[in-house]
Amino acid sequence: MTSVKQSLRLAVAACVLAAMPAAPALAGGKPKGAKATPPEVILQLYAGKTSNWNSGGHAYWGPGGRFQGINKTKDAVGIGKWYVTRQGKLCHEANWHKAEGGAVKAYPHKSCWQFVTAPDGTVWERYLNEDGDWYRHKPGKQVNGNSQQRLFGRISRDLGL
Repeated sequence: MTSVKQSLRLAVAACVLAAMPAAPALAGGKPKGAKATPPEVILQLYAGKTSNWNSGGHAYWGPGGRFQGINKTKDAVGIGKWYVTRQGKLCHEANWHKAEGGAVKAYPHKSCWQFVTAPDGTVWERYLNEDGDWYRHKPGKQVNGNSQQRLFGRISRDLGL
């Protein structure tokens, strides 16, 4: 069964790669000639914005490195910090709070993304906590400000935080 899943993944990946424009040649998924994105560029992409994740969760990348997250089921919040490294990584370290068995439990979690900039100026990223593929940064998945502040506050109050 595993080999069938792997074959399907490879077939899908091949179709996606075939459909991509040939401009940035890919070497191992990363655009050829891409270099680590400067920290200042990553800060401009994220600081003061809310990311709307594909999973349905949200993350607010607050000024001064304050991180607030909401999980996809809207019953847990992450509270912590975020930062950018000189090697082109964006990371957040947060305690995720969730009610379980009548008590609120906190689970520490760290997530990181790596960023590179292709010779044509396109910013690419990948999630480092899994076997992440490279994809173009999508500014459309972000909005200025803390768009989920009310929801974060409600969940936090419900959890007694």
